[in-house]
Amino acid sequence: PRDADDAPADGRRGRASAGPSGSALDAKAVKREKSQKGKAPVVEAVIELDEEEDDDEFNEQNDADIAQMTQAYQTQLDSFDAAAVITRVSAEERDALVAEVMRLMLFSQYRDGAPVLRADVSKLISSHSNARGLTSWIVAQAQVKFMSIFGYEMKELSRATAKKTGAARHNLDADPPKVYVLKSALPAAARQRWVDRPEDHAARGFCMTVCALVHMSGGTLPEDRLWQHLEAMGLRRDDEAHPKLGDAKAALARLIKKRYLIREKLHGATNEAGGDAYGVTLAERAKDEIGVDGVEKFVAGIMRGAEDGRDAGD
Repeated sequence: PRDADDAPADGRRGRASAGPSGSALDAKAVKREKSQKGKAPVVEAVIELDEEEDDDEFNEQNDADIAQMTQAYQTQLDSFDAAAVITRVSAEERDALVAEVMRLMLFSQYRDGAPVLRADVSKLISSHSNARGLTSWIVAQAQVKFMSIFGYEMKELSRATAKKTGAARHNLDADPPKVYVLKSALPAAARQRWVDRPEDHAARGFCMTVCALVHMSGGTLPEDRLWQHLEAMGLRRDDEAHPKLGDAKAALARLIKKRYLIREKLHGATNEAGGDAYGVTLAERAKDEIGVDGVEKFVAGIMRGAEDGRDAGD
């Protein structure tokens, strides 16, 4: 390996300078050689993949997982009566509609991460085509393409609703609306290594913490009580410049927008200021991406860490 000083002079100082004379360079080299005697050799800093990390078996395992999910969506697509649909739209129109749905999903994902209602997907398709009954088929096409091109799963979820009482129960028997979210199909280890950004860790930790607090409170947690728990951990409700989360209220609002939480009025209750009280429950995205097992494992890990800390202190 070569030192930075071994590089040609014009490479270090720019082409405008011819650099020192040959005798000056020789004297400098001799001086440097004497100073390096008895020292460990200088190793050039090069960032490269370790052979084991770049092993084909690792990549094949990732491909196998994605391939399996892609095949499941392809099987779903093949179950449609394509002949009946093809007579209503041309291949060009079909591709254009699939592209529009994929664009809608991507824009929603990177704008605010909010799920996309199936009704909005149907409205988009209807605005570009007079043919009817295309939504399920176009969505199935988009799901296959997301998996094969982006490694994203365009997953359909049923929109969760908070438990209601009294007159508010009249519409609970209706089927919940469907929504679509984009999820990385990479295995967790690969996603953490190659996709996840360090600056997103705080937001994910905040999401897990809030979901855990809600779950451990029996499924519903008054908003005032949630903030009491968070303030005990160092996050104040009025903090508008948290070093990791920024505006604390906005951070919680994002979890509601992304459908990790549902925020609804608590009937017959008032908040600390005497106004309407609100509570939060887990929404469909928390149940799907984290689940009860995930929350309990997270809490168990926190408890183990606390116990280890106490043991170390003793």
